[in-house]
Amino acid sequence: MPLPPKIKDLISALDLIPHPEGGFFTETYRSGSEPMSTMGQTGFDCEHPDMNLVVANGRRNNRPDGDERRNALTSIYWVPTIKSPKLLLAYNCSDHVHYYQGGRPFQYSIYDPESGQLSKITLGPELHKGHKPQVAVRGGLWKCGMMQVKECNETSLDEEYEYSLIGEAVAPGFDFHDFTWVTEDLLRQTCKDNRLVNFFLPYIHDRSFEIQKHNKTVDDAIGYYEDEEAKKQRIKDRS
Repeated sequence: MPLPPKIKDLISALDLIPHPEGGFFTETYRSGSEPMSTMGQTGFDCEHPDMNLVVANGRRNNRPDGDERRNALTSIYWVPTIKSPKLLLAYNCSDHVHYYQGGRPFQYSIYDPESGQLSKITLGPELHKGHKPQVAVRGGLWKCGMMQVKECNETSLDEEYEYSLIGEAVAPGFDFHDFTWVTEDLLRQTCKDNRLVNFFLPYIHDRSFEIQKHNKTVDDAIGYYEDEEAKKQRIKDRS
């Protein structure tokens, strides 16, 4: 059976929920742990911790407990939509690989804060247009993006879809303690090119300053799992 064109049908088919960075998601794999059970944090209660956990050196200050172990690998479906097409600007300590799995193309903007280099790569099926089936992002690079809505036309294979279906693998495994929103202040301090600043400003989370100032990244993310009323409203707004 082909992918359903409507996002509401995909939500029910894959059991998706709203994602803090935009769109929808579900965790499909976490080494040694039940997917979705740890709410985006490391699952230490593994049957085989010697195989399921790896030490991510240099992250002692990321978690309050100082534990540098992470699940070896995590994977999710991430699904931006026509109503929520944007990936907000952030960076993660771990490497990410993104896989096109259906729907509309998605353009990633990847920025190296050390070199000042910006790369734009479109994840999608149309190789003759320069699309890539995979996009790898090294840990520490800034990342944002936009689903390609205007690019689609009557002859495109993907124009009927209300979303992009993206697979995302993270190693060492995803933990919200390793995740950082880029604030406007950090953007202006780091990026001296006003053209790039103006490009990134629309991708800044509107509460990034408050979240980072009060160290609420993890607490805010947990709300996406636990706050049912907010979840219902986000589902309505994004689908």
